[in-house]
Amino acid sequence: MIVSEPSVLRAGWRVGWALAGFVPYLAVSAVQLVTKFSNDTSLDQVTKALEMPTLAFGAGVAILLAHRRPRPLISALLFAGLALSWLGDISLDHLTVGLAMFFAAHAAYITMFERAFRPRRPSSWGLVAVPWFVFLLAFLAPHLGGMLPLVALYGAILGTMAVSASRGNTATKVGGVLFVTSDSFLAFRLFTPLFHDDLSEFLIMLAYLAAQGFITVGMLRAERDLD
Repeated sequence: MIVSEPSVLRAGWRVGWALAGFVPYLAVSAVQLVTKFSNDTSLDQVTKALEMPTLAFGAGVAILLAHRRPRPLISALLFAGLALSWLGDISLDHLTVGLAMFFAAHAAYITMFERAFRPRRPSSWGLVAVPWFVFLLAFLAPHLGGMLPLVALYGAILGTMAVSASRGNTATKVGGVLFVTSDSFLAFRLFTPLFHDDLSEFLIMLAYLAAQGFITVGMLRAERDLD
């Protein structure tokens, strides 16, 4: 099939602007990561509140410029997951509320992966989620007290989300693994004396921001948004 030069240029223009839509997210993320070493509490709060909205903005630009629009339900679930994650980000100081918001976000992502990638099976490496879950709870249990049931429930849906993400493409798989990595180390930071230094906080946030970015871009690619 012969593709005309104007068609190629139009496709390149769409991809270029779609990628440019993610620049605000990258900029906000960069500033957020720098605050982990600067102890600027105000800037940390502002950038944290802007992370998911700017990522949603990038996804929205990509969808608007797509040659082939994604299925409405998949888009709705993606934006729901980002919105619930945003609520989790800004309410995590109230741990129970923050965990509830992220629990709902993972439920949205699980539904999204199941609908988008059916009838694919999860990758076999998803079985790693079982020993990870057992180890995490065994290590944290002495420190959790009355929070044990809530943390166990959250860990279960977090692991389920990562396994469900393995149904998809490389980006969604990486996103799922990074989300588990970030939240696992965050749990150690919240409930144990471990990982309270600035570098650990930086790496936890880096993994989280990358996870959300990979999941979003992975779903856009899966739906042919940037083709």
